[in-house]
Amino acid sequence: MKLHLDKSSPPNRIQSCTRNKNGFVIRIDDQPHTSSLIITPSGIIEWKVDNLSGIRPEDFKRIAEFNPEVVIFGTGRVQEFPDPKVYLPLIEAGIGLEVMDTQAACRTYSILLSDDRIIVAALIL
Repeated sequence: MKLHLDKSSPPNRIQSCTRNKNGFVIRIDDQPHTSSLIITPSGIIEWKVDNLSGIRPEDFKRIAEFNPEVVIFGTGRVQEFPDPKVYLPLIEAGIGLEVMDTQAACRTYSILLSDDRIIVAALIL
């Protein structure tokens, strides 16, 4: 039996996440992103959120509709936990939520994506 290295990569793969004085630059499939976003198995959605206080339950309800195994939530430069009322739609749907700073969220998303997991990343930049 002959084995071959599979060099294909999943869509919406984070290539890098760098931080500068203006915030973050996340490179996904060779495209730079500088504003908050939600990365799903089917695409990238702009997210009009600048900080934790701007998040509403409707945001997580929309994310739950993708039916991921887990949501990786990057809260910006530092890890901050949202009010549980905000992510209640995930709890009700039985979807896990992992909260971390945005750079850690990018790394974790990439690892889980390479394991063929169904995940969504919600990243505050």
